[in-house]
Formats: sequence, C-alpha cells, structure tokens
Amino acid sequence: MPPPWALGCALALAAAARCGRRTILFALAIALAVSAFDTAWRDPAARTLPQGLVTVSGIAVEAPEGEHTTFTLARTAYGTLEVRARGEVRAAERVTVRGRLLRSARMRTRGITALLDGRVVAREQGRGATATAARIRAWARTRLAVLPQPAAALLDGALVGERGALDGGMATAFSETGTTHVLVTAGLHLGAFAALLLVTCEAFGAGRIAASLLALCGVALFVVLSGVHLPAVRAGIMSACALIARASGRAALGPEAIAVAAIAVTLWEPWSVGGASFLLSFSCVGAIALFASPIARRLERLQLPHLLREGISLTLATQIGVWPLQAAFFLQLAPYAPLANALVVPMVAPALGFGMLTLANPLFAPLAALACGWILGAVRAISALPYAHLVATPPPWWAIAAYDGAALWLGLRGTRAALACVIAAAALCLWPPRFGETGTHIVALDVGQGQAIVVLSRGHATMVDGAPAQQGARTLVPFLVRAGIHRVDALVVSHPHQDHFAGFSAVMDALRVDDLIDGGWPSHGAFAALLRDTESARVPIAHLRAGAAWRTGDAEVTILAPFAQPLRDTHDDVDNDSLIVRVRTAGCTALVMGDAESEEERALIDAYRADELRADVLVVGHHGSGYSSSAAFLAVVRPRVAIASVGIHNPYGLPSPQALTRLRAAGARVLLTSRDGTITLDAARACAARTSPVT
Repeated sequence: MPPPWALGCALALAAAARCGRRTILFALAIALAVSAFDTAWRDPAARTLPQGLVTVSGIAVEAPEGEHTTFTLARTAYGTLEVRARGEVRAAERVTVRGRLLRSARMRTRGITALLDGRVVAREQGRGATATAARIRAWARTRLAVLPQPAAALLDGALVGERGALDGGMATAFSETGTTHVLVTAGLHLGAFAALLLVTCEAFGAGRIAASLLALCGVALFVVLSGVHLPAVRAGIMSACALIARASGRAALGPEAIAVAAIAVTLWEPWSVGGASFLLSFSCVGAIALFASPIARRLERLQLPHLLREGISLTLATQIGVWPLQAAFFLQLAPYAPLANALVVPMVAPALGFGMLTLANPLFAPLAALACGWILGAVRAISALPYAHLVATPPPWWAIAAYDGAALWLGLRGTRAALACVIAAAALCLWPPRFGETGTHIVALDVGQGQAIVVLSRGHATMVDGAPAQQGARTLVPFLVRAGIHRVDALVVSHPHQDHFAGFSAVMDALRVDDLIDGGWPSHGAFAALLRDTESARVPIAHLRAGAAWRTGDAEVTILAPFAQPLRDTHDDVDNDSLIVRVRTAGCTALVMGDAESEEERALIDAYRADELRADVLVVGHHGSGYSSSAAFLAVVRPRVAIASVGIHNPYGLPSPQALTRLRAAGARVLLTSRDGTITLDAARACAARTSPVT
C-alpha cells in the first residue's frame, strides 16, 4: 500500500476507534502509520541498491532443494535476500555470493529486500543464533525423514517452517481445499503446542502460574526454531498474551491480544503490512474474534456436541474473514473449505505431538504417520470432489476494503443494514467490475527458457506457445486470471517442443478453451500427452497451416507459415516447420516466429510481399539463436522492437551474440525476458513496451 493511502487509512481507523473505543482499530491505525513511514523513509529496500556486481555474505537459513532453486540468505548488509546462485550450499553455512541485486516488491512483502543473482564464491561454518536455529531445523528434518512422504513434508512445514518440501500435487490439493494454514507454523500449531505443554506441565505437578510460564518459554522457542515467519510471530504474540493472562488469573484478551500482535509485528517488519501473510493472518483472527461466538450461539439450537459446535463456528468465522483475500492472492475459491477444515483441524494436535515425539524417538513415527495420513487423506478426498475449487478473478483492493468495512460493522453492530452491505460488497468481490478492457496488449511472459506470448483484447485472449510444464500453473494461469480471462479463444502450439507447449495442460485444466491449434505434426512423447490432455478437457483440436485467421477482440491473428509442404533437409526440420503467427491491430503489428530459423525466414520472403511481413515487433525465432534473425529477413520486417524469450543462465548460450548484433544493426530495440522480465506491448500507443522487474 503506498504511503499516502496507508496514512489515509490509518487516520480513518483512528477516527473510527475514537468513536467506538475499539483498541484493535487503534492498533491497525498504528500499524498502517508505521508501515507508511517505514516504506517512505526508513526501509533499506526503498533506497537505491547497487547497480553493479556486489559481494554479499550471510547465513543460509535453509539448503536449496535443487541445483537451480533459490535459498534465503539472512544477516546480510542488505537485509534478508533471496539468492539464485550456482554452487553447493548447506543450511546454517555462512555463504559469500558474488552477483547483482534485483529489486522485487512482491518479495519485499515477505521480508526479503531483493533477489541476489550470482555465484557462490566462499562457504564456511555459520555462527550465532541464526545459524544455530538453521542447524536445529536441518537436524529436525533429518529426524523426520523416517516418515514416509508426504507425511514428512507435512511435519517439516508444521514443525520447522520448511514450506516448500511438499510436492506440487499435494500442495495444490491443500490450496484447493482452503487448508494451506496446516502447512505453515501459525496459530493452529502454536495453540495446540501451548495446550500440550500446559497439560504436560500440570500432569507433572506444576501449578497454574508455573505451567503458563513454562508454556510461554516453549512457545517462544517454537517460534524461533520454526524460522520466525510472520504467521508464527503473530500467533506467538497472541499466545503469549493468553498465557500471561492465564498466569495472572484473568481471561485471555481477545481484541487486545490482536492489537498487541498487530503493533508488534508492524514494528518488527513494517514492510509486511499489505502483504499476503499479514492480511490473511490478521483477517483470520479478526474474523474469529468478531464472528465465532455469535455463530456458536446460533448453533446451540442444533444441539450439537460442544467441540463440534466450536469447530464449525471457528471454521465458518475464518472463511468469512479470508475468502476475498484468497481470491486476490491465490486466484481461487474453496467451496468445501469448512468441511475440509472440520475434518483436518482436529488431527493437527495429534500429528504435532507425535511428530515431536518422533524427533526424540523414531518409534513414534508410525503414530505420526497415522495422524498425518488422516490429514492427507481428507485433503485428497475433498480436493477430488466436483467443483472443489473455483477460479476467481482477483477483486480490486477497494472491493476488499468495502467488504472488510461492512463485515466489521456487522460484527460490531449486527444490524440488517450491515448485513445488506456485506452481501453487496461480497458480490463486488465475486464479480469485480473490469475497467479499461477496450485496449489490446501483446504480452511476452517471463517463463524462463521457453516461450509464451499472450494477445489480450476486450476480454478475449489468444496464447501463442505455452512455456515449460512447471510454468503453466505458476505463470500462465495466474496471468490470465488476473487479466479477467476465464475463457481463451485459442491456444497455439508453434511446434512440438516442450518449452513451447507443455504449460497448456494447466491452462486447459483451469480455464475454458475454445480451440487448440497445431500444425498437424506426428504425435509422440510429450506432444502426444498434450493431445490426450486436450481430448480429456474436451477442447477441439485444429490442424492449421498458412492462411488460417481468426479474431481475438480487436486483434486479427493470422498464420503465415508453415505451408502445405513442410521444409526438408534444413538445419532443423522441426524448428523450420514452426507456425508463424502475425498479430495485427490498428496501431501495432507483431510477428511471433516460434523456433523458425533462416530457412523458414527465406520461405516467408519468397511467399509474401514486403508489406505483409513488415512488423513493429518481432518475437525472434528460436529464442535468438545464431541460425535465426537473418539480415535479409530483418531488412524486410524492419522491426522497431525485438523480443527474445530466454531463461537466465540457460545452458544454450541464448540469445546468440551474432543474432543480437544483426537485430541492433537493423535498428531494433532488443528486449530479453531474462533481463527485462515480462514485456507488455500497448497497441494503442504504437506498441510501446513496458517491462517488469525480474523476480
């Protein structure tokens, strides 16, 4: 949230708090004010980062999962960094990295200053509290490895904060059922842990005060060893308030505990305000404070058991608070979330307890696996139900703010007018109005070493090439959904290489697709798997060649090649049989070349007049290889902008220096997705290019 908006919201909350004498509103006002001050004047990420190569040392808080994955480096001169570097790294080591710092606002909301891209130049044994905590987490993960997967990964997240250990399919199932909070150390885990400590201490004869203080120390230690993530810190502070109140013989403070946690978290990490973790965490506990008791009172007439009634009320209250944010951050709604949580939450405490006992003695591993198996089985079963998750266009911030304000009014006053406002605001979040959809944009997505080009126009979309498989759910679907696209006119496969089509399976799984277009190539291997996925999704397959055309909004999409007879005996016959697509609008023309090389470029020159090939933008063939972008072809096309879709540090050395030289000699401005991130071309402004930060 920009500082002016944050200060404005802070003043509004303070005024509301003064009228209603609500401590939590004052706390949120202080949180927003501190965040605005920090973002504008104090935050090191708001200042200029070095542009050249830097050498940075810090503690690796976890080991990277693979050779090309990132890891977090804490205690550096620039704060906490996410590192993408070549070289072996182990948890708790003091690592020195030589590279460049790249800013990312999205990472900043997770407490990370920047991305450091480079190479590891030195490693040594880490010292200090951060290294000790990392070493203990690594030891715990080793001890939990006696459990079968994915039970071990589930406890890795719950006990030591290793959130990336769960495989993609299972993680998706948790997301689709609204149970991702089970995977991260937060209020559910700390509450269960504190209760276990209290019961254990009192069983050994400790009094109320001693048991509460021992549990308080245990909670603090748990927060540190779990990685001091924001949800754990928030839950730890609230647990501390409850335990201190218990020790002093008073009732646990509800709104006041939330207020203390909001202020403490903001002072600790002011940049977290406005991030997904902060908003989801406090929306959850705020909704529980407002709605759990009223819902439980209304359930009394059903004569349900007390524990079941409490569980249902907590689950429903949580969903009231977080569902608009889930749509905004995760682009989906989970209709079965209350059912899933009712089945999963009661087993978290047993899984946590047996997991801790497994750390002490592997003989408890079967019991931990049994408890985790219940959780995993319930999540799998519910995620397999029809309509287990619904794709949601993210509502704008003002719609979420209107919903939260109405929900707060309803929770405090409970009037019919407040209920009507909640319903109206919920409708705005479910069906957000879309403004400014009349323009046409051509977008080259940053998908690593692959290619994905999207044509957006008046609520319509055509996608040329579909990136590597892992980018489908990670990049393609989120981009389309955030653009308000739930139905795609066409998915075009330029040629049967996986880095150009494998992500389409995820698109067809999540969204409606009118057609999948290919060149009628033989189906085998991964391409045959894509065609099977297409048939399973009931998407028509069209085998098209030169001359085919269709409209996407205001854009005309035309296939220029290949021709009826494919080229043979070229440098690479598959690459030179690429579908070449021309996108033409009133103010911009773009050529998307697939992996075409000089032989197919020559065929285009021979088949078309120069004005039919002329283009403002050229998405260069074969990612800018030395065999593409010939001087003769560039002389005909005369592009003002040339885009090469390449991955950083790709093993092929792309783009080729020779191709770059030819492109610049032709007068083109060269943009690389590896350097410039996602590239957006605005047709209404003569294909003016806008780049995004690399993350």
